[in-house]
Amino acid sequence: MKTLQLKREHRRWYVIVVTEAEVEPLPPTGRSVGVDVGVARFLTTSDGQVVGNPRFLDAAEAGIADLQRRKHRARAGSGNHKRIRRRLARQWRKVRDRRRDFHHKTARALVDTCDVLALEALRVGAMTASASGTVEQPGTNVAAKRGLNRSILDAGWAQFTIILTAKAESAGRRVVGVDPSYTSLTCHTCGARCTRPRQDTVVCPTHG
Repeated sequence: MKTLQLKREHRRWYVIVVTEAEVEPLPPTGRSVGVDVGVARFLTTSDGQVVGNPRFLDAAEAGIADLQRRKHRARAGSGNHKRIRRRLARQWRKVRDRRRDFHHKTARALVDTCDVLALEALRVGAMTASASGTVEQPGTNVAAKRGLNRSILDAGWAQFTIILTAKAESAGRRVVGVDPSYTSLTCHTCGARCTRPRQDTVVCPTHG
């Protein structure tokens, strides 16, 4: 069964074809990994594979900021204002397209080389809640929190999870959602709660 969907982004139209396909299992690899997503590094697997964070929004920030300033100065409704608005929309679209392409390629590499992928079930919406707080309870370290929120949204963890899960299902692989609570502080050998003297160091009370 096939369905067609139309999608419009500014002046562009897209035709989306949705169809059912049979699962075609890939040959087993014998590899099962946990995947930790982050900001400094996009992801790190439990067996040491590291994928860097390309930071697409940071790369395009100067151009986008310049267009936003020019749009603000241009007279609303003028031809110049409309041209700048279209250029700005094009820049944002490029950021989204590059991020999506990166997610697809990274997910494909994992699915091709792993039978089981354990991934933290992160609540990105809660993690990127407003940094400013409320009048009664104003936020602290607002600038730093806003910067972190921006980096989390630029990484696109939610979109990556959806793409990874879809590719895994079509290849007969398995993605397991893991409760993210204390995953960075729990000893993988005995399950004890570790201490963290530094950001990159945890110490198990049993195993050191």
